[in-house]
Amino acid sequence: MRKFIEIIKKKWIRDSVLTAALVLILIGIFILVNLLFMNLDIAPFDFTAQKIYTLSDESKEQIANVQQNVTMYFFGYDESSTPVTLAKQYHDVNNKITIQIINTSERPDLAAQYNVTTSSQLVAVQATERYKIIDSSEMYTYDSSSGQYVDVTEQKLTNAILDVTIAQKPQIYFLTGHGEYGIDSSSAMGTLATYIENDVNDVNKLDLLTSDMPETCDVLVIANPTSDFTDLETEKIQNYINAGGKIVWMQDPYMFINGWTKSTTYPNITKILSQFGISFSSGVVCEQSADHMVAGTPDLIIPQMTYNGIVQDLYTDGMVALLDAGKINTVSDEELEELGVTASPFLQSTDTSFYRENINSDISQKLDSDEEGPFVTAEILTKKIDDDTQSTLVAYSNALFATNYTVQISGSVGTPISIRQNKDIILNTIAYLSNREDTIRIRKDTGIVTFNAITEQENRVVLWIIFAIPVVIILAGIIVTIVRKRKK
Repeated sequence: MRKFIEIIKKKWIRDSVLTAALVLILIGIFILVNLLFMNLDIAPFDFTAQKIYTLSDESKEQIANVQQNVTMYFFGYDESSTPVTLAKQYHDVNNKITIQIINTSERPDLAAQYNVTTSSQLVAVQATERYKIIDSSEMYTYDSSSGQYVDVTEQKLTNAILDVTIAQKPQIYFLTGHGEYGIDSSSAMGTLATYIENDVNDVNKLDLLTSDMPETCDVLVIANPTSDFTDLETEKIQNYINAGGKIVWMQDPYMFINGWTKSTTYPNITKILSQFGISFSSGVVCEQSADHMVAGTPDLIIPQMTYNGIVQDLYTDGMVALLDAGKINTVSDEELEELGVTASPFLQSTDTSFYRENINSDISQKLDSDEEGPFVTAEILTKKIDDDTQSTLVAYSNALFATNYTVQISGSVGTPISIRQNKDIILNTIAYLSNREDTIRIRKDTGIVTFNAITEQENRVVLWIIFAIPVVIILAGIIVTIVRKRKK
């Protein structure tokens, strides 16, 4: 017994004290190294195949040339959020770009300025005179062709910086005076006008009876006129076309216009549209395919897309919903050639769709008298004026889809512009015509994308893993050593 006690005193106690001291030293070094790296704010290593946490060379090249001061305000995010981690790299490339994480309760002035609520999660990119809002939902999308989530955070942040620092904002004019959908805050296209402004454009009204066509007009929007143009207005629009003007024309079927009859004609509207070889219909396109209608509603259709510059971000995963859409009638290829027009349809109903002018009858079934599909519901028409000039018209046989009217679908209430990607396609159309498509396109397959801030409980678990497990391993080593010595 005495011999055993002597062994404990001379070896085990002495070795255990040294071991314990070594353990404490190692833990201390571990903590100091972690604190040092945290204070250095070193960017995390990015081992992902798509480099989703690393700023691309394309972004760096564009951002390095920014001369204005830009602040990126992050609402609803914290330091560990993926977009914040990525955004900090913009400052490393160009110190004119700064990042701030905002608590709305501490900065109610900024919350009011950008209309942010306590539940909002968004980024406000502010330059000297302009700003742009990016909602968290816009930072990723789903690619149905690959079954992968696609991270577009870098694409959105980079293009927002470039947008707010451009030299001249595009000028977008909405034609008025013919019963068109209005753009005041309480009007049918008030929400759309706000979205267009948030895309760093100036939005204006245009009455051609009292003013000339502005030389600064980049895009003319004609949103569902319900009466004909005068000869004077028609001449001004024709002159705009001949000068290479860009037009978005959204038109609901004529049967919805009060006072319209089958014999009603709009000679001046017809004159303008005929320059591009098209006309709009009086009746409505309905679907029979369940996959191409919303909530089983035949006249609430989801058209098929053809890839082009307008739908390129929506082509694989986007859906547009048109409400009571008509069809676009286009003249023959020979007649288009005579007009110098190239027609490129990009939204079209399915082969099983049908067209009817009397939708008061049952539209759940196709009748023998109905015209069979498919039908064009959106089209790009490019008219050659001369060797140096061309005019472009983007025509939609539906205007209701871009409004903020209240509609009820399957018991839920919403606005057409908020359904599917309706907002995105009309904003893409404005950008396409004003030559403001995204400067860069960076889409990174991620499998899963989440931007949730880490909770306190999750933080404790991480700390337990970081600190407790190494201590347990060291203690286990001590116990094993002692047991082995005892066996000797």
